[in-house]
Formats: sequence, structure tokens, C-alpha cells
Amino acid sequence: MRVHTNWLKSTINAIPQLTNRVYVSLAVNADKSAVKIPYAVIHPADGSDQSDRLAGPAVVAHPRWVVHTVGLTADQAQETAELIKARLIVGGFGVVPVIAGEHPCAVWYSVPQPMDVDTDASPPTIFHTAEIGFESTPI
Repeated sequence: MRVHTNWLKSTINAIPQLTNRVYVSLAVNADKSAVKIPYAVIHPADGSDQSDRLAGPAVVAHPRWVVHTVGLTADQAQETAELIKARLIVGGFGVVPVIAGEHPCAVWYSVPQPMDVDTDASPPTIFHTAEIGFESTPI
């Protein structure tokens, strides 16, 4: 749901090094200006809703995202990913989102694959891939 993506985008956008450098699915500025590196791209997925009771409706949401942090070097991409992780995982515990009308659980953060190079970009860029998600039930 868009409300979940808006929460994640605003949370990452609050990191000073990423202010106005967080995009959803496509890294393009509205005014057509060049995208400044480093930046983050959020790719949302609704996840699979589930029922909290055997015969109940599917009300438990599992929003999730793949987040690419992009830099000119591996160090820059990894440092940017660490900033995001530090904002979402504090003291070893996932933060709990504030979503109106919902009762979210703590955020989880996973890195499913190694960093990679985008050679189609000019100059080539390095990107770090993370998966982020949480579980949420309506109030």
C-alpha cells in the first residue's frame, strides 16, 4: 500500500545525506535535473496478506520493499546502505512504524545478495540491495 511506501520513503528521506535523494521505482527528478549520487531507490511490493483466524478475512498486511542504494564506489553504496539500516534497526531492534489505523510490528532488514555494478549507467555505478518489511494489522 502507498501509505507504507510513503512511511519508508519519508523515514529514509530524513537521513541528511539522502534528503531529496529517495525515489520510488525510478530515479528521476520532477524538474528533470540530474540525480545526485548517492541515492536510494525503493521498489515496493504489497506482500501477501494473511488471516489472523482460520475463517477470518485476510487482514494482516506484509508490506515489503527492495531498496537499492547507489554510489560511484562500493564504499559509497555500502555507507549509504548502512545509514538506512541504522535508521531502521536501532540497538539491534527494528523500529516500529507509525501508520494511522494500523498496528505495525517492528521492521526487518535483510541483504539477500552481494553488491553489483550497473555498467549501463554513465559513469558505471555500484548498487547495494536490501530487503525491508514489516507486518501490520488494522486497529
